[in-house]
Amino acid sequence: MEVSSFRDQLAKIWRVDAKDLPDNLVEHAKNVTVDKIPDDVAEAMASLDIHLKSDKNLPFVPKVRGRRYFEDDYRPGTRDYPVILVHGTGSDRDVWQSLSENLREDGWEVYALNFGNHGTRLIEDSATEVDAYISGVLAHTKAAKAILVGHSQGGLLLRYWMRHLGGAEKTRHLICLSSPNHGTTFGGIASPLVTTKTAEKTMHTLIDRALGAAAFQQIAGSDFLRKTNEGGDVEPGVSYTCIATRSDAIVQPPESCFLNSNIDGQVRNIWIQDLEPKGQVLHDEMPESEHTIRLVRATLRGIK
Repeated sequence: MEVSSFRDQLAKIWRVDAKDLPDNLVEHAKNVTVDKIPDDVAEAMASLDIHLKSDKNLPFVPKVRGRRYFEDDYRPGTRDYPVILVHGTGSDRDVWQSLSENLREDGWEVYALNFGNHGTRLIEDSATEVDAYISGVLAHTKAAKAILVGHSQGGLLLRYWMRHLGGAEKTRHLICLSSPNHGTTFGGIASPLVTTKTAEKTMHTLIDRALGAAAFQQIAGSDFLRKTNEGGDVEPGVSYTCIATRSDAIVQPPESCFLNSNIDGQVRNIWIQDLEPKGQVLHDEMPESEHTIRLVRATLRGIK
């Protein structure tokens, strides 16, 4: 398919003007390679019982304080690597409760942090916080490397950290959940804020007040994305799994989540709908979706 007709197709799907889709994002979406769920992951998923968060056994006070909570558990696990979870823009570590409970049942030590004023500060600043946290976890566990899971901005931040703060040497595997690795459109990042066409100046103000400086860095063509992706998508010695949902209205087009590598097997790009063809998993639902949890658990079982 020609790039021009593919641009028109994307524009129709995402209800934007074709001219508003950046050239590099259209080219990436056209050329990205998407994998079917690998046999080893599919076999592992078939054996999993997934437990989603329940507060039925909580005392009254935690129930009324919030529907989700996450706690670090520094007791040793049975696996070789700790798992560190990094939330997205406007979020916090509590989104990881269900995933963490399932991973701990598999013997993983699981950690998560809050950073960057709910992930709204400049990503470079947040990356220094994440760097200190990961270093602390590795010192505590005496592990040389960690397995990392990032949702949305979290995955992009971790890729910046690996490339520019020396994090690749500390990373065994990175799982990106709906991360805008090649950016999203201006309308995508603003979609939670407006439902009608709004003047650009007003939209800028809405984004800044609601999502902070980090939101602008995730728009395709930003200096931050150029710096993060310059020289290729991946780091030597690190393997990647990118999980995206076709129902994503924030990362537009969702193919932006996927990474490319010249090394066979270094990257797996997977649609959540390959597991559940009719699954309508939204961007913000990815950390807590049963389908996501199955894929993450099965993927980690294959890491040695």
